[in-house]
Amino acid sequence: MNPDLNRLHPYPFEQLAALKAGITPALNAKPIALSIGEPQHAPPAVALRAMTASLAGLSRYPLTRGELPLRQAIAAWLTQRFHLQNHPIDPEREVLPVAGTREALFSFAQAVIAKPERAESPRPIVLMPNPFYQIYEG
Repeated sequence: MNPDLNRLHPYPFEQLAALKAGITPALNAKPIALSIGEPQHAPPAVALRAMTASLAGLSRYPLTRGELPLRQAIAAWLTQRFHLQNHPIDPEREVLPVAGTREALFSFAQAVIAKPERAESPRPIVLMPNPFYQIYEG
């Protein structure tokens, strides 16, 4: 295990549970959802139609890299959205679809951020993305 795990701050939900201890909400109070990352809107009808139309082809697990047409569509969208026509996104080398952001971003950080070999070496600087998940702190 990572020897620096003991340096992590308490998990926020443990802190929240401690803050709520002994508090009884009013019976008529409507709960406030404080969940992270839950979709708040129905999916667009065009997306539902496309997913439904593609169900017949789902007879195996997808490739870890994702299907090439999906990666090509993502690359084209990114190139158009961020005006990268002079440096288009390469779907073979620069696109990796994932099922969720948390695991992908955590795995990326684990892969590219190395602890210095010598204690006196400067530690790497890490910028946290938005959205932020508590696991990133690890």
